[in-house]
Amino acid sequence: MRFLNLAGSFLRRMLAGRPAEGKPLSPQTAARLAVLCAEAEEDGLNCDGVHALIDQFAECVTRGEDAAALMPLVQSHLGRCPGCKEEFEALLRMMEAKPHV
Repeated sequence: MRFLNLAGSFLRRMLAGRPAEGKPLSPQTAARLAVLCAEAEEDGLNCDGVHALIDQFAECVTRGEDAAALMPLVQSHLGRCPGCKEEFEALLRMMEAKPHV
């Protein structure tokens, strides 16, 4: 269901102000929709959703909390997305290197 909501929202933005009937998708719109399909998973988070939460997830980790239990969808995404995992690890390194005030 989440995928349908994401895809519908994307298409509404892309087709805003244009009659949808009889208009094929542009190659750019079709490519973006394909990316959304690839990123979407039932009740999961895509990269944008993880980016919105990654700082909170990293803060949980640095406090010694069980971030995976508190934010399982973020953990799941990080386990399958090398780009987001790399960003998370870089953020974590910066947070751990920062002197505590």
